[in-house]
Amino acid sequence: MQKSQYNMKIIDTLYNQVPAFTDVFDEDTWYIFVACFAASTIVIVFIISRFVTLKPVD
Repeated sequence: MQKSQYNMKIIDTLYNQVPAFTDVFDEDTWYIFVACFAASTIVIVFIISRFVTLKPVD
């Protein structure tokens, strides 16, 4: 078996193991996921901003 054929077989195997986007999300769950992701990102950035202080380099 050639290396390129072996690589394609590995890619095919991985592709078949990963679920399709439509298998994971429908329209409602996608919007819920995006809203939760955006809200959690804002909260995490807010919390980190309390602990990290940037100082100008002179």
